[in-house]
Amino acid sequence: MKTPSLLKKNSSFLLFTTLTFFIASCGNRQSGGSSAAMKETPISKTTKDSIPDTTFSKIPVDRKYNDITRYIAGMKGLDGSPYTNMENDSTWIKFHKSFDDSWKELITKRLNIMDAWAATELAAERKSNLDIFYPLSGPDILHANTFFPNAKRYHLYALERNGALPDLSHMKTKEIKGYLSDVNVSLEDVFKRSYFITHEMMTALTTNKVNGTLPLICIFLVRTGHEIINVRYFHLNDDGTEAALNKDSLGTHHNDLVQVYFKNNKNTSIQMVSYMKCDLSDNAYQKNSALKNYFANMPQSTTYLKSASYLLHYAFFSLFRNLILSKSKAILEDDTGIPYKYLPKTKWDVTLYGVYVKPVSDFSGVFQDDLLKAYHDTTTTQPKKLPFSLGYHWGTNEQNLIKAQLKDSVK
Repeated sequence: MKTPSLLKKNSSFLLFTTLTFFIASCGNRQSGGSSAAMKETPISKTTKDSIPDTTFSKIPVDRKYNDITRYIAGMKGLDGSPYTNMENDSTWIKFHKSFDDSWKELITKRLNIMDAWAATELAAERKSNLDIFYPLSGPDILHANTFFPNAKRYHLYALERNGALPDLSHMKTKEIKGYLSDVNVSLEDVFKRSYFITHEMMTALTTNKVNGTLPLICIFLVRTGHEIINVRYFHLNDDGTEAALNKDSLGTHHNDLVQVYFKNNKNTSIQMVSYMKCDLSDNAYQKNSALKNYFANMPQSTTYLKSASYLLHYAFFSLFRNLILSKSKAILEDDTGIPYKYLPKTKWDVTLYGVYVKPVSDFSGVFQDDLLKAYHDTTTTQPKKLPFSLGYHWGTNEQNLIKAQLKDSVK
């Protein structure tokens, strides 16, 4: 997530009001209907037997989600897909080749390197079986799953709407062509820079374009070798419990979320990623009893923060910053996440990776002198190399990652 050019003002008051306005305006966006929105069937409907799972009990399997996602991800359909006859269309063939080329480059230059690095540096976190808590994420299940591929649950939170997969069977050829073009546009920044730019997402994910974060989450999952098992919508009650919905009703209800159940094609273990559109700034969070109760019941997790617009550096994100610190057994972040000063050595074992340099020009007032000192203190902290580029300094070697592990004495 990046909010370009919002943080250049020197006045702290202007900074506060500018960011607060940005967050509020995004958080209050309403959704509407769309001819491209999938017409939901009751969540009890299945197309084959349910897959038992010790954590998720029995999740009904509905292959329509996987079939649709493979098509909009530029992947050929599996046997029995109703969309294989549409793969002969010249627009889809071009889309398929372009997506394949971009994806192969992404795997080679970033994802494979990240995975190999994480196998060593995040070995303990990968084995912990903790949920992955990823606030300020946008639809970025891609990098969270690459770092932590075996987590049972991923929890993503951001300002963009939940949305729905397209109903391909009720779309005209021209509409499908436009939709595939919109998918391409929405993914350009992730392929090139590794993060979504907030104001561009707000345009790309509207109902008349890609229609929310859900399509991109599903695309990332199938492209990384997963099968979509089911998609369910929920509403948060005031006490923080979840009530099932039959479709995406965001815009009608506040505090709605979507859950995507999926499995790796190498095994039958079901995993889940949930995404919720919400405003996490203090003013909104204080008023949202449902969300506060929901987080109060959240178990300790591994937190991941990337390209987070430095929001957690500011006083008006202090409540949520404190929540992260109280609910995390481990944190993996870049310098845009929780400031280094909130990770004291008495509570956290901190490992630094890469290099720390001045934040990009879009952001001011967020340089951390103590973090720079820690990076230069090779005797105590001994920063390790970072073999991939992931963050605002994209395309350079000037990237950083910070891993903080809660000490055994304070767990």
